[in-house]
Amino acid sequence: MPSLCDFFCRTSEHPFTRRRARIGLVAGLAGLTVLALFAAETAAATNDAPEPQAVRAKYAAFLPFVSSEGELAVYQGDPDLPVVDCASLPAGRTMVALVFGQSNASNTVDPGYDAVKPVYAFSGGSCRRVRDAIPGATGAKGSSWARLGDRIVDSGLYDAVVFVDIARGGSSILHWSRGGQFHDLLTGSLDALAVRGIPATHVLFHQGEADCAMGMTRQEYGAVLAELLEDVRAHVGPRTDIFVSRASLFLDPACGDRRNPGCYQSCPAVTAAQTAAADPERRIFSGPNTDLLVPWFDRSDGYHFTSRAADRFAAAWMPLLARGDAPQRQIR
Repeated sequence: MPSLCDFFCRTSEHPFTRRRARIGLVAGLAGLTVLALFAAETAAATNDAPEPQAVRAKYAAFLPFVSSEGELAVYQGDPDLPVVDCASLPAGRTMVALVFGQSNASNTVDPGYDAVKPVYAFSGGSCRRVRDAIPGATGAKGSSWARLGDRIVDSGLYDAVVFVDIARGGSSILHWSRGGQFHDLLTGSLDALAVRGIPATHVLFHQGEADCAMGMTRQEYGAVLAELLEDVRAHVGPRTDIFVSRASLFLDPACGDRRNPGCYQSCPAVTAAQTAAADPERRIFSGPNTDLLVPWFDRSDGYHFTSRAADRFAAAWMPLLARGDAPQRQIR
């Protein structure tokens, strides 16, 4: 159901600017820094897989600046609804999904959404019924996840869903990888869930626009993604389903007209690397391809999903989760 929350506020995430002046373009909404860098280097890239450390070194000076806190959501649900002990939710019938990535994985959908089924946000060690925005991620509007949670419970796939959303607007895959600004947040969150008796049954990754803007090659993005997935797997064990969405589309602020489809850019190299990461034998699956699923005219400000697009995104997850899922898995 539509959220009753009032989201009449300024844009949910501040624009981010580059740390070094006069090198490239200014960031757009959602912390997306569009960089015109290494044009010649990127064009001359070879097919050899680079070492992730070499990719980090190459782009270190050009990463978007992302605040460690950003505009983290603080709304924590209807005070009239009881706070639930997450570990008391039905064992084996509760989906615990850790979500990370960029702004379209956070709280940037307007209007927001109130879950009507047993769909919870993990916050402060407890579970609260999801009423956007989801705490722990940036943005002050709504998300796709409450919409997805209601669909999951309605379908009978699970009896309850817990979302742990740590997405950060504007973040590069390098922010989440080893040595990156949010790597410890990612691994620490996974470990904390296990300690509390609710280990993640799913990890959902939606990101790529920032690295498309930086001109990252398929080989570069793929090398870092492979390392990142290896680290996630080390913290969740072999039975957790990991989903990698395909995402790269953004509005180039150098053009800036969100009503002009020619102002949008995407990177088949990035989405190809994301697609290639799928390995069902290792329980790594492809998530929705939002470059195709959410065209330019369904992005409210040139970057973020409209509520209609968020509903479509949520629906697209359902057959993918059903195929990759083992609902009877014990979570404690």
